Amino acid sequence: MEIDIVVADIITNELQIDPSRVVVYGQNYKAPDDQDLYVVIRTTNDTILSSTNRFEKSTEKEIKKVNSFVDLIIEITSKNRDAYDRKHEIVMALTSTYSVKKQEELQFKLFRTKNIIDLTFIEGSSSLYRYNIPVRASVLHIKETTVDYFDKYRKPFVEIERK
Repeated sequence: MEIDIVVADIITNELQIDPSRVVVYGQNYKAPDDQDLYVVIRTTNDTILSSTNRFEKSTEKEIKKVNSFVDLIIEITSKNRDAYDRKHEIVMALTSTYSVKKQEELQFKLFRTKNIIDLTFIEGSSSLYRYNIPVRASVLHIKETTVDYFDKYRKPFVEIERK
């Protein structure tokens, strides 16, 4: 699961903004030149909590699971006051009914981890409103593969070279 894309979908749905204004970091995205609001979502850290591997004899599948915390930064920006006025809507979107349904459907959980960080001062004399909202997701990754179980390997044999 690509958690950043799921979070982008949640924000687009809840803030009722054009999907082109909510992007995942790293898509060669050029910030718009207009005054309107845009949101950039990026993944920062991926902390592994557990990793398991087991064989399911009935299906002859190897099931690998990794449970991790994925840290995300949601950056809301605008040249007008939209980012300032709507920054709390991001937090509301993450706890909305739509978000909770997505979390249940895809087996992950979102947590807001810290305060909203005001980064407006970074732009100096320009009038760009920018806020970072740190979020943590608890994600379960599952991969199933068909494998031969131990009793299906060919029997070993010894080959002796005689002179």
